[in-house]
Order: sequence, then C-alpha cells, then structure tokens
Amino acid sequence: MPLAPGTILVLLVILVVVAMTWLHHARVSAGRLPQRRPLPALDTLRAALGRGAETGRATHVAPGASVLGAGDGGRATTAELIAGLLVAERVAGEAALNGAPILVSSGDAVAHLALRGSVRQAYQVAGQAQDYNPSQVQLLAHNDELAYATGVATLYARQPLEASALLGGFNQEFLLIGEEGAQRNLPQIAGTTNSVAMPLMVLTTPTALIGEEIFAAEAYISSVGSAQARLLTQDMLRTVVIVLLIGGFVYRLVQPVLQLPPLPLPL
Repeated sequence: MPLAPGTILVLLVILVVVAMTWLHHARVSAGRLPQRRPLPALDTLRAALGRGAETGRATHVAPGASVLGAGDGGRATTAELIAGLLVAERVAGEAALNGAPILVSSGDAVAHLALRGSVRQAYQVAGQAQDYNPSQVQLLAHNDELAYATGVATLYARQPLEASALLGGFNQEFLLIGEEGAQRNLPQIAGTTNSVAMPLMVLTTPTALIGEEIFAAEAYISSVGSAQARLLTQDMLRTVVIVLLIGGFVYRLVQPVLQLPPLPLPL
C-alpha cells in the first residue's frame, strides 16, 4: 500500500531534523560554536548555584504545573514542560558538579516522575550518584495551577533558598509565586511562552526570559554537546520557517500578475 503524500512529507521532515541535529552535534564536538547573545537571567542562575555551594542554601527549579498534551493549548504547554524538564536536568548536573543543593518541584504527577528520573541521571552522569536524594524532587499538586502556586509560595516561606528558577508552563497563578518571591527578595529567574504569565514575570522579577528564550536555556546553562546541537537545530529550523513564510507571501503577491499556479493548501 503506497504511503500518502502527507506521511511522506512528515517522514522527510523528520529525516531532515535528525540530519541537522547530527551535523550540529559534530560541529559542536569540533569546537565550532557561533557567537550567542547574552541572557543575563541565566547568569543569575549560575551565580546562585555557585553561592549555594558555599552557603548550603538550595536553588529551587520548577517547570510549572503544565500537563503533557492537556487542554486546548496542549501542544504549547507540552513544549514548555519539556523545556522546563531539560533545564531542571542541566541545573541538576551543574549542581552535582559544584556540590550545590537543589530543590525541584512540579505540579503534575507525570512531570514529577520524569523529573525524578532526569535529576537522578544527572547526578549519575556527574559521578555524584551518592549525593542524589529523592526528597529533592517534590510533587506539590496535581493538575491544579492555583494549588501548585500556593505550594511554591509555602515552600518560599518555609525553606531558605538561594534562588528560584521558574521556567516552563505558567499562567496567571504566577502572580502568587512571583509576588511572594519579590517580597522575600528572592532572586527569581522566570520564563514562559504564555502571554498571560509573561507580563506578570516582568513585573515581579528583573531576570525574566521572554518567550522562546526558555527553549535556549539548557544550552546556556550547560556546555553538553547535545544541548548545544538542539539549540543550533532549533535556530536553523526557525530560519527555514521564516524563509518559507516570506517566500509564500511573495509568491502570493506575484502569482496573479505572472499567472502562476496557486500554492497547494495544507491537508
């Protein structure tokens, strides 16, 4: 049975993405990295990890209360959650190498299990498996954004923290978290793609990542080759999409003038 054109297109796209990632990984392994613009928010996070090794205060990391594939914006929240999970893994790896304590929280049971596995693996890769403590990863709520925000605010009140990195899926409940942290003068590194939460983050912390910057965060935190390759692949794919959009727009402008065939509609 022959494959449908749409299936063939999807397979080709997957092959191209895999090839791009492989090529960029080889490029990173050879030490050829492009110049990146600075993200001061992540400098604050790295500084907090360094201070935590001396003070013994933990750095809090959270991907939010988003659920995999949930709701009308499931695709968006899933991408944010995955970005937050990757950031938590990179922070755990750096903390294990520096001897700094961390505390990871989530608001979804599935994300909690993923965090436990990724944090444990980060300690093992760093050669510090004996320092991993399951109590470092806490489930504060399940599928309830307000309950999760209340749990984080309570955590701020009960435990002295060096900083708090809130990168992932957040909504209007972030105001409760951000205001609590601001009143306690706790350095907060916040980021999301949610248009409701972004203004609240900017209002409550000077170190906020805007929109798609959260997808680049793991590559800024760690120098691991896979993280760098993912960032380069994302940048290339973004460039390709922008070029296709501009090309399609120009084609639609000149199509009636030059009597060109119309563009095929997506299935």
